[in-house]
Amino acid sequence: MIDLNKEMAWITFLEDGYQTKWYPILCPITGNQLPFDDTIMDRCRAEFNGANGSWTYFGIAQTSQMLMGNAVRDNF
Repeated sequence: MIDLNKEMAWITFLEDGYQTKWYPILCPITGNQLPFDDTIMDRCRAEFNGANGSWTYFGIAQTSQMLMGNAVRDNF
């Protein structure tokens, strides 16, 4: 369920419906969705690093921007 009172972190992948399909960014330990903050991009780069050191292309956004289909940061 989306709580519109909280700016949580979301990710979208170029290879999978960029800016139309969004996935919550979850804490690997608790399984809870992470808040959108200054550390989220580095966390995603570490987690979604592609094979042979190449990056998987993705964008991230907080809830309010995700609902508008707008990735506020990307790693292209």
